[in-house]
Amino acid sequence: MKLLSSPVIGHAAEIARDLFSKAELEIVFMRAGLDGFIPSDPYTKAELLVRTVRDAQRRAADADLTARKALREFVRLIAERTAPSAPGDTSSAFWQLREALRADGFDLVAEYETSEGKWDMPETNLAGVRLLPLDEPRVPLSDEITALEHDFDRLGLTVARNCYRQAVDNLVEQRFEAANGQLRAMFEAVVVYAATVHGFTTAQQGAGGQAIAYLIDQGLLPDKDGGQFVRGLWQITHTNGPHPGTSDAGEARFRLQAVTGAVRYLIDRFTPVQ
Repeated sequence: MKLLSSPVIGHAAEIARDLFSKAELEIVFMRAGLDGFIPSDPYTKAELLVRTVRDAQRRAADADLTARKALREFVRLIAERTAPSAPGDTSSAFWQLREALRADGFDLVAEYETSEGKWDMPETNLAGVRLLPLDEPRVPLSDEITALEHDFDRLGLTVARNCYRQAVDNLVEQRFEAANGQLRAMFEAVVVYAATVHGFTTAQQGAGGQAIAYLIDQGLLPDKDGGQFVRGLWQITHTNGPHPGTSDAGEARFRLQAVTGAVRYLIDRFTPVQ
């Protein structure tokens, strides 16, 4: 389990200091699983925060998985308390904490649910916050989805999600050519979606190249601002792909990392969280 950096923990602690009373902080620590790190002698609110978090960080740095998990949950609980009550509000401390976490390789995802309100008018309410890895799944795979897969679900990109999961599964099983083929299909689904959102129309499969050309020609993805990168990577996905004996583990893993990064870039650029 990856260790959260001090800047992220410190940012969450700073927010917590302003949000909670001393008694409320102890409850947050208990919910996060940090109650075993709370100091036993008298302390001020600031001392409570610093000593509890510092002690947990020291244990986490020594590969204590329980401490690492508790610190993650602490950050998630702070994010949940600061998350916007409805989509579209980007003024809260939630977004500052999200940016800090993204530098650590994680994403904060606020999830909402719609219910019937007064006068039968629908109301949108915060259902919870999830802390998800930005990187591709580790080996061996766990049941935890990545932030990328969450975005596929959010955008209705079922084909992209299925192909991505199959690509990772094939890589784990050392079926490198199959992994490459699934990655190409996932990449195509995303570039076509990004172009379609901005007016591109197609009724045929294999339109990834056309979609990229459309984004570039429309000035949505200029050559020197991502266009050459995306087009070049698209061309790479068509070499040594699903042909038996033409790809090895190193190349397949490079493709997974490169395509994952490119798709992350396209989604952030063309379909931001609302």
